[in-house]
Amino acid sequence: MPIIRLMPGDEERLDAYLARHPSTSLFLRSNLRRAGFQDEGKAFQARYAAMIGADGSISGVVAHAWNGNLLVQAVPDQAIPLAASLAEDGDRPVAGIIGPLPAAQAVRSLFPHRELASDGTQDLFDLPLAELRIPHILGERGFAWRRAGAADFPLLTAWRRAYGVELLNIPDDAALATRSATEIATWGEAGEIFLLVDPAGEPIAMAVHNARIPDTVQIGGVWTPPALRGRGYARAAVAVALLAARNDGALVGVLFTGKQNEQARRAYLALGFRSIGDYGILLFR
Repeated sequence: MPIIRLMPGDEERLDAYLARHPSTSLFLRSNLRRAGFQDEGKAFQARYAAMIGADGSISGVVAHAWNGNLLVQAVPDQAIPLAASLAEDGDRPVAGIIGPLPAAQAVRSLFPHRELASDGTQDLFDLPLAELRIPHILGERGFAWRRAGAADFPLLTAWRRAYGVELLNIPDDAALATRSATEIATWGEAGEIFLLVDPAGEPIAMAVHNARIPDTVQIGGVWTPPALRGRGYARAAVAVALLAARNDGALVGVLFTGKQNEQARRAYLALGFRSIGDYGILLFR
């Protein structure tokens, strides 16, 4: 099947294809709604390559996003040539590969000499938001939540940097500091960071809408400082982010976590999430 670059006017047929893969294409669908096919290196923008069938429909897609990640929604034998066609442009480094695990691992074969920061194998979860179990802490006196504002960004940047080191095994260097600040500013300015605050009004945990379409929200960036762990704060922050999305009309929540992160797995299962398969977050050093 031929490979084409998607252009303005292709939005409807791309979303029709992605909608058939609702739990593994949230980054792609969210970015498409935010930025369309613009590619000027700005947040949420990407260049898209797709395989097209004889009837003109899309059968696989890979996007090379503004941050260097290859976002994959294709079977493995299609994902490889799609990703290769984008990487051959040569003007945007490949920072990582994100998508259904078999396809992400297949694309990884294009970069045999690149070292991964971590294994990248994730458990994928979803939850009908009508079935969300509300943590008891949200009913306790003094605890509250709010969206992050600009005054929170320095603290949250430090949290995000710690997240990268601990959970993604990224070296703690100037590049991570810059990336963390950019991510927090991008999410925060879009109103997508949710904070659990203690009775003194201090942030104690956060969760992020890292991708969103009208009926589905994807949660990421969940963090509680180490000294505050084991008290249910992260679980409550995730619940807050889900409640906000549900109030805006979302029906389903999606998230993923590393297979070795048993504490996070327990927290998500307690909220009502169910494990539905594997996902890949393969980030290069």
